[in-house]
Amino acid sequence: MSLQIQPQPEEQQPSADLTLSVLTWLEENKKTLAIGFVVVSLAAVTLIVQKNVHASAEAEANQALLSTLSAAGKNGGPTAADLFKVASQHSGTAAAERSEFLAATKLFEDGKYAEAQKAFEAFNQAHADSLLGGAATYGVASALDAQNKTTEAIAAYGRFISGFAADSLVAQARLSKALIHESQKQYSEALALYDEVSKDATSMAAQEASAHKASLLQAHPELTPVATNAAAAKPAVKPVH
Repeated sequence: MSLQIQPQPEEQQPSADLTLSVLTWLEENKKTLAIGFVVVSLAAVTLIVQKNVHASAEAEANQALLSTLSAAGKNGGPTAADLFKVASQHSGTAAAERSEFLAATKLFEDGKYAEAQKAFEAFNQAHADSLLGGAATYGVASALDAQNKTTEAIAAYGRFISGFAADSLVAQARLSKALIHESQKQYSEALALYDEVSKDATSMAAQEASAHKASLLQAHPELTPVATNAAAAKPAVKPVH
């Protein structure tokens, strides 16, 4: 007796039912879909408009800054107040950011060191990711230095050097820091910084650092490596009993 396997009838695919369900759903929800399309379209248009408005705002801000620089150039340059005004009227633009930095710099040039310090600090707080952050940090240190706040200035120069190691102002910061150390009779610290700066042939501060190093060693020959090594190597003299 042979066992024959009867073929099973093919299962019906629900493609027709699925298509019908989709069409039914679309028909029932066409109002919702229409609203969604409108919302997405409005969002896209809004983004485009905002981009164009932002571009227009940037153009106006740049023009305002250039006009301020040009108009004031005939009278010795813009005042810090002029630059702060541009920054205030065009807040949120790149030109406003530059105006704030220039205003802080102008305060420093005018000898208003305490105000400049606060302006540079405010700039860094408002624009943490700015490409001008390094220069503003250096500005804080320079303003403290100009106010003879030696301890704070040394710390500020240190923050700049460690935080912006690739900045072109690092050598000048080391030189300024060394000068403070020397003024405080911290000769070893000053000498180490002079030596570091003078070895950098690409630095504009190298020649000045070399001159200060030579002057310091002439005034204090005990700081020369030979004298220091000789003193360290000199055996202690035992008293004769």
